[in-house]
Amino acid sequence: MLLELSIKLVISFFGLWVITFVTGRKTLSQLTPLDFLSSLVLSEIVGNTLYDDQVKISHLLFALAVWAILSYLFEKATTRFVKFGYAAEGRAVLLIDNGEVNQGLLKKYDIEYKQLLSMLRKQNVFSLQEVKHAVLEIDGSLSVLRKPEYEPPTAQDLGLQDISNSLAITVIDKGELLTMSMRGKKMDPEKVKLDMQRQGYDNIKDIAYAEYGEDGTLYIIPRETK
Repeated sequence: MLLELSIKLVISFFGLWVITFVTGRKTLSQLTPLDFLSSLVLSEIVGNTLYDDQVKISHLLFALAVWAILSYLFEKATTRFVKFGYAAEGRAVLLIDNGEVNQGLLKKYDIEYKQLLSMLRKQNVFSLQEVKHAVLEIDGSLSVLRKPEYEPPTAQDLGLQDISNSLAITVIDKGELLTMSMRGKKMDPEKVKLDMQRQGYDNIKDIAYAEYGEDGTLYIIPRETK
């Protein structure tokens, strides 16, 4: 029994390492809800097989192999098919846009003001008045962009009144047009196509990535030609 348990432990150790390696190594702060669910399932697979005499080593190998294949295929699918990736892993959520709190999104994601303020304080922001943009990331963290006058040093101190921070919104990813890559910020597909044509791009598949700045400028990164 001890020999079989040792073999199961060795197989589990290297099996989990292989699955982690092939599906992409991430820090805890980068884990998506799907990654968290996957880790729970893996712990159940390994935990339930280690001390169960009726579960053979071949069963453990089969379970780990099937889960590794599923994880690998799903990871590749979310990378290859951009819109599927956004649907599977979720979108970032623009909770505060140009100083205005999107109360509809707060309600949708069941976030109370005290929770929002708590997340802001963790970013050294102690008032909603200081926030220009706040984005709820897919891992549950909050990214904050302060208003220029609250950034140290302020634009007024430097005498640069026209300088302002900006929030970029992704509209094209791997040749795919995204009408809403961030919840709370919907894009007009026709405007995107018109702006890309003005820069000499008639086929959206020729664009690897494109984003809009707050000034309305479309920044384009073309696909590399083979």
